Amino acid sequence: MKTKIPDAVLAAEVSRRGLVKTTAIGGLAMASSALTLPFSRIAHAVDSAIPTKSDEKVIWSACTVNCGSRCPLRMHVVDGEIKYVETDNTGDDNYDGLHQVRACLRGRSMRRRVYNPDRLKYPMKRVGARGEGKFERISWEEAYDIIATNMQRLIKEYGNESIYL
Repeated sequence: MKTKIPDAVLAAEVSRRGLVKTTAIGGLAMASSALTLPFSRIAHAVDSAIPTKSDEKVIWSACTVNCGSRCPLRMHVVDGEIKYVETDNTGDDNYDGLHQVRACLRGRSMRRRVYNPDRLKYPMKRVGARGEGKFERISWEEAYDIIATNMQRLIKEYGNESIYL
């Protein structure tokens, strides 16, 4: 059985330059099919970047920095102490509906705020002149009484509009 080859194929002249061009274009086409664009991949969050231990509890909290976003935080607590803070990594991060809210570095550094040595942990009352920096520790009951007394005084003197709750 004899195959018929069109005369145009037999008459076509192939130059070295044409062969190199055609081979290069074919090679690029094959190579580009193996590559994908960065935005065409779907990223899935892993359950946790750091493996959890059996005595570790994960407590949900919120970022309380003054930006107003209130981003969710995952506090990893061992023996009542925060070991590290992780942002929300649950769910899909897609653009079909609501996107996943992740805390910025201010929120992720919440552990530093909690354990800062300058953080107030109990009520203080100024005993020196304003700006002098002299304070004494008072009980919570005394602090609540001072606040309530001053709020009542302000309402009595200036009306209900003088305070904002």
